[in-house]
Amino acid sequence: MKKPTKCYIYTRVSTSMQVDGYSLDAQREKLRRYAEYEGMTVADEYSDEGFSGKNIQGRLEFQRMLNDIQNGKDGVEYVLVFKLSRFGRNAADVLNSLQLMQDFGVNLICVEDGIDSSKESGKLMISVLSAVAEIERENIRTQTMAGREQKAREGKWNGGFAPYGYRLENGQLFIADDEVKVIKTIFDRYIHTNDGINGVAKYLNDNGYVKKLRQNGTIPGFSANFVKDVLDNSVYMGKIAYGRRKTEKKLGTRNEMRVVEQLEFPIYDVSTRLLFRRKIGGLPKKNGNPIYTDARK
Repeated sequence: MKKPTKCYIYTRVSTSMQVDGYSLDAQREKLRRYAEYEGMTVADEYSDEGFSGKNIQGRLEFQRMLNDIQNGKDGVEYVLVFKLSRFGRNAADVLNSLQLMQDFGVNLICVEDGIDSSKESGKLMISVLSAVAEIERENIRTQTMAGREQKAREGKWNGGFAPYGYRLENGQLFIADDEVKVIKTIFDRYIHTNDGINGVAKYLNDNGYVKKLRQNGTIPGFSANFVKDVLDNSVYMGKIAYGRRKTEKKLGTRNEMRVVEQLEFPIYDVSTRLLFRRKIGGLPKKNGNPIYTDARK
């Protein structure tokens, strides 16, 4: 009697792909049904939730699966994925991972794409489609960044939590009345006294000011870093900076990235004209110089 073919199931989603209908549950159900139809036994399932396919770093379940294959843990012959893009979106990683699997007698089946790497045309199709997936990923990234820059040009908030002193409604910033006093005091003390950022933080903590805790500020009390972030943020003069940090590839590596502070970046007027300077008495200056060290006119 022929032994049943064993397989692994691998699923992956990024946040955006979940919204588009490729949820983990949907992928698993499709792959389980395929395995059952083909008479395969699912030896184990691996799943990475919320990870990009740009490389295998951080995809712990994917790496665990490859280790199990190398160790011959279950004697599987196939890995089933919903689509090749779920396996990866970086051509080099896809081909290297596939080669490693095949070195241990394991092939890849992309159910929705109709690709089986054990067949003659399978690996060629994987090479072509993985290159296409990588180009598509880069196009999505470029379009996303262009959209964010356009929002900044229009003076719109570009996502994330609102800075302290503001509230976010329907994608736009409005002054939060219950946080205004703290922001006004920070500017007033820094501009009109000899307090540095440490002195301003101490003044707030010693004089009964209460920091409102929220998603992007869960530490009680006022720190020097908090004060510095307020003073350095051009949003308090009705400006939105774009591109202060960029993600760049590390030289000499294939997929490693790093965040780099930029010396030059554009700055735009906020569309709603929510100028805190109206409340703090004009463009903030100390000793005749603007205090916004990071703002570019």
